[in-house]
Amino acid sequence: MLSKGEEAELRQPLISRPSNATNGGNKSSGHRCYFPARYALAVLGLVGFANVYALRVNLSVGIVAMAQAKDAEFTWSKPTQGIILSSFYYGYIFTQIPGGWLAGRIGGKMVFGVGVTVTTILTLLTPVAARAGVGWLIAVRTVEGIGEGVTFPAMHALWGRWAPPLERSRLATFTFAGPHIGTVLSMPLSGILSKYGFGAKKSHPYAYDEWPSIFYVFGCVGLLWSIVWFLLAADSPSTHPRISDEEKQYIEAAIANERPDNDNVPVPWTALLLSPALWAINISMLCTAWGFYTLLNGMPTYMQDVLNYKVEQGSFFSALPFALFAVCVPFAGRLADYLRENHLSTTTVRKMFTAVGMVMPAMFLVLTGFSTSKTAAMVFLTLGVGSASIGISGPNVNILDLSPRYSGVLMGIANLHATIPGIVAPIVAGIMAENGTAHEWRNVFIVSAEVLVFGAFFYVMFGSGEKQWWAEGDVSRQRDEENASVQECG
Repeated sequence: MLSKGEEAELRQPLISRPSNATNGGNKSSGHRCYFPARYALAVLGLVGFANVYALRVNLSVGIVAMAQAKDAEFTWSKPTQGIILSSFYYGYIFTQIPGGWLAGRIGGKMVFGVGVTVTTILTLLTPVAARAGVGWLIAVRTVEGIGEGVTFPAMHALWGRWAPPLERSRLATFTFAGPHIGTVLSMPLSGILSKYGFGAKKSHPYAYDEWPSIFYVFGCVGLLWSIVWFLLAADSPSTHPRISDEEKQYIEAAIANERPDNDNVPVPWTALLLSPALWAINISMLCTAWGFYTLLNGMPTYMQDVLNYKVEQGSFFSALPFALFAVCVPFAGRLADYLRENHLSTTTVRKMFTAVGMVMPAMFLVLTGFSTSKTAAMVFLTLGVGSASIGISGPNVNILDLSPRYSGVLMGIANLHATIPGIVAPIVAGIMAENGTAHEWRNVFIVSAEVLVFGAFFYVMFGSGEKQWWAEGDVSRQRDEENASVQECG
């Protein structure tokens, strides 16, 4: 067993250790710097999620260059554009629960890596599909969603094996800052590439005819990350080839009481689906996702329609709110872990962070809708998205509290609900703001704010930070049966 001092040291990202390496038969003196394997996994996961969101978001900017800019190559209507943007989620919604189940069976490394790789390859095919017809583009985006749908459940399954309880918030929120970093990078770069990139259809030049380079560049980056992931990631501390004995012992001891050795335990589906604590997560993530997807897919269009920014300008300003989010998420995670360790119960922390992380964005969205200047609208939008970062330490991490064993399956169930707004919200926004007026967009923001407030109320009423009675499935019953068999044989 490790002492408290050794455990505290192992929580630090960089650890100085005595070097036992030999050089010509003599042990070298001094210390070497060791970067914990679980933090390396967090960095790999962060970059991986940055990639998948860059692959997801690039069409939100690309479609402005493809169909909304002056002399654009395509003449798709606003409702059609909404269907194209939401088509990704047609496939995404179907692999949430299977992805979590599969990650629990064969390991999150393979599931996460394959999911990203499939999405990457199909991104490279997007320009060909778009020029072949809108039906082909919708089909490619749908299959992309199928590939990417496994990523969040797979990562939760990995953290179920890697994250010590008192580090869950900081490790998970650090990793889940990746989507917003990907958004921050993808939006302005997509705007620039649409005008100054490559891949134009030379026989028919358009104002932003270099838009294919958006998909080629991000697709190639995604392939490079996939190679690194398969080389360096591991499913658990016990299968990691480079982890230190001290860190391995620390992690396995920390989660020993929460994840018994027997992993071949059936999922208690009835208990899961009837759990108020899980439904609190499902509803709050659905409501959060409504506001998120409304902005993620609609903000570039709002920038052009209402704030009158050009494509490259609007893509840059659209990224600013997500930049603040990405910066704030890790700090919110560390604060949540500090409060849990020193002051408040896990349930109190999760409810507090969820309520603040949903009500504050709702307030700022309403203020955005009533803004009469570009500056005010940008300030309120940025504060709205930035304040939502607090909520990541709520339901997203809460999944690991309820049951580390089934964290992948739970994330699949919760993210299935969170995917519904990805399908519906862009279509609703496209219908509500078909003419692109400020009044129409105000109504879009008000609806999103109402949904967020409802989600916060539901979570505060029914949420829990405690490990649930069904968290280990039928392990206890199996052990009782085994003990009874032993007694009968005796």
